[in-house]
Amino acid sequence: MGSELHFYIHMKPGERVETDLTLPPDSGAILTGVVRRADGRPAADAVVLALDGETGEPRCHCVTGWDGRYVLGPLSPALYELCVHDGSAPVRTVDLSL
Repeated sequence: MGSELHFYIHMKPGERVETDLTLPPDSGAILTGVVRRADGRPAADAVVLALDGETGEPRCHCVTGWDGRYVLGPLSPALYELCVHDGSAPVRTVDLSL
């Protein structure tokens, strides 16, 4: 039986945010959320990419649905750089430690 962890990150275009999450080893974390544009509208077809936080190598990616929702993972415990790009705004980046 799994548990859920909820967190929200609000960013301005071009802003960089760092956050840490501690999960049990081998938890196979699945990140879900909604990507929104500055005006609050969902960002359909935005690319959400998890890069290795140390090497910058791509580890996992997904594309948002019509409602801006995404499901990314599973991700093993590590440091990741999450990037979001919707083609109409600057790339948004979050450093995430799982």
